[in-house]
Amino acid sequence: MDARAPVVNERDQRAWQDEVLDHIFEALVCDTQIVNILVFKGARVLALQIPEAARQSLDLDANLREEFIAKFPRREEQAEELQRLLQPAIERYFEGMNPVRFTLQSARIECRPPKKDHPRGWNALEARIQVVDAARPGGRNLPTLTLDIAAPEKLSARSTTTIRVGASEAVAYTLERIAGEKLRAFLSTTPVHQKKKPAPRNEDALRVKDIFDVVGILRKVPLSNDDFWRAAAQEFRDACESRGVSCEGWRTFEEVESLARAVYERDATVARLGEFDGAWEGAERIIRRFEQYGVVPCEFTLSPLNSDDNANSQSG
Repeated sequence: MDARAPVVNERDQRAWQDEVLDHIFEALVCDTQIVNILVFKGARVLALQIPEAARQSLDLDANLREEFIAKFPRREEQAEELQRLLQPAIERYFEGMNPVRFTLQSARIECRPPKKDHPRGWNALEARIQVVDAARPGGRNLPTLTLDIAAPEKLSARSTTTIRVGASEAVAYTLERIAGEKLRAFLSTTPVHQKKKPAPRNEDALRVKDIFDVVGILRKVPLSNDDFWRAAAQEFRDACESRGVSCEGWRTFEEVESLARAVYERDATVARLGEFDGAWEGAERIIRRFEQYGVVPCEFTLSPLNSDDNANSQSG
């Protein structure tokens, strides 16, 4: 590589990553076999359903379907099957662009945890994708793109819907499920829940961005839509049950308010999403409503383990 080639700065990296992942999303949805394996979720699915809630996202999120797990029960088999499908799907999509801008350099599926099965069966996969961009000739430091693929979760009839991605369709989480899962994802990164795990993460991992995502849904769907938020409350409870996350109600959130504010103030990418106090107040209104529905408090325990507990159970 030419040593004089321009180095892409961090802001450009993030913008490029977000843009190319949109193309990867379309490439996967164009493949009928991959569409029958994955249920898509996370910030990109939210942005398709509520464009005004769109934010920059640096990964693509999905869950495996139960049917795929039944057909390929061993995680090595799952990785091999997805590896077989992933590369040609992306290459076909890139080659169909006019003009052709991207070239797939590599695409590999890795198991998470890397060395052995997850002790609770929450095996996950991660696709690591490297792309050459003709619009950045000689550009260096282009980041690896990631697709996080989590183990299946408990889903209801209102958990999934069909969405359009480009010219194709895929199964994805509904707004109700996204609202519930993002609140669960936030709680799963709090110190109280992390103490349940033999390998807790650091406090900066608190997913404050998920609070902003949920409040973005609240702006689109007010609490006066009782049917929606009653369903979202049940989806929250189901999501918590799937990953052993407990919630005493708003008190559980109150306990980490100072930490959440500190993480918000330290992370410029989160701070750009909006004002903290307004987002936090919106989250309180939602959880107070969940309390009225009787969905919380809820308690789900994780049995003690001696091995690592690093489930890939978060949204994007």
